Amino acid sequence: MRVLQTLRDQRQGSLRAVFLKALVLVAVAGVVSSLSVGIDNREVFAAQPPAVVGKNVGSGTAAGPRIAALSSLVARSDATVVESNRDLGNLRSQLVRLQAAEAAARAHTDELGALEVQAQSRLIEARATLASLAAAAYRDTASAPVFVIFLRARTPLDIEYRQELVRQTARVRNRALRQAKSAEVIAANATRVARIERDRIRGELQTVSVQIPAVEKRGSAARITATNGRFWLARWSSIANGTATTIRGQPVLGSEEMSRWFIGTRGNRSRATVPMAELARYYVEEGSSENIRGDIAFAQSVLETGGFRFPDGGQVAPSDNNFAGMGACDSCASGRTYSSARIGVRAQMQLLRVYAQPGLRNSMLGNPAVDPRLDTHYLRGKVQAWSGLTGTWATARAYGDRIIEIFSEMLAWLTDRAGLG
Repeated sequence: MRVLQTLRDQRQGSLRAVFLKALVLVAVAGVVSSLSVGIDNREVFAAQPPAVVGKNVGSGTAAGPRIAALSSLVARSDATVVESNRDLGNLRSQLVRLQAAEAAARAHTDELGALEVQAQSRLIEARATLASLAAAAYRDTASAPVFVIFLRARTPLDIEYRQELVRQTARVRNRALRQAKSAEVIAANATRVARIERDRIRGELQTVSVQIPAVEKRGSAARITATNGRFWLARWSSIANGTATTIRGQPVLGSEEMSRWFIGTRGNRSRATVPMAELARYYVEEGSSENIRGDIAFAQSVLETGGFRFPDGGQVAPSDNNFAGMGACDSCASGRTYSSARIGVRAQMQLLRVYAQPGLRNSMLGNPAVDPRLDTHYLRGKVQAWSGLTGTWATARAYGDRIIEIFSEMLAWLTDRAGLG
């Protein structure tokens, strides 16, 4: 019995030891995961990496409503472009048709005008001829007294003939005048109708001619809006996944835009060692060199430095050229110091690349490694997205969220001033 009791005691003691050891390992793992970038160098550059860091899960982002609004704007603008192109095609077809119709109407009006002139000439000629006939008849008969006609007549038939000649001359004269006048009226009316039709066609032609530039302008404006909308939509889509947005990638914002946003929202109160325009340019250039989203890293630095004001009493001073709290931790006296602002930004981009790219070697960097031990970092390739910086780069629980929020603020400020309508 004593032997069995001894064995039980030994077994329980062994279990306690294993349990305590497990608790110690869990505690150590928890401490390691909560440390900032400034974790002790011996831990940061240890040859054996610890357990895999937490998941890169995206959170809610302001990109959703903006993406929806811009998508709607692009769709409406595209529809306007299609409608304008259709209207423009119809108007141009009408223009060709009306130009041909106007030319035909003009030729027809000219032709009828010539016929009207001819009818007027014939009327004038008829009147002259009839006047001449009337004068002749008058000389022969009308001016002579009846008794003279009798004296001139040789026979009764001759008298009747001469009287009938007077009557026929009057009838012919009246009929010829009526015909000539009717022809002249018909020609004048035809010419008038043709001119009215010609003028109507010219009016339509003028209306279409005025409409074409207006439709072209509308289509051009919609095309520009659609192009600009797609441009900004692509920018917002680059953070559609929120904090799950990847660290690696080319910046979508330019340095001038970043600088303009900072001065426009924070004022010119930066305490960095170089002007904001120059500092923003470093983020774009150094980020592009390492294929890191330098524009989002700029937002990270805004968060880390209190808007580049480096609050007094902090672990990092403006002269340190340390814009991301590198080497600064909850238990550290200070962070790392860099020789210039560009080198400080370069160190930040290179460290972000180490976090995001598995198998990275210093020889693969775009520029010489600021820290030659980067390729032995225990987090190398373990953090693919900005969400993964929470608990690794900094201990703040919403660290990755705040970075994306600040970048969204930058993008919103610039979008609102892009004149998208």
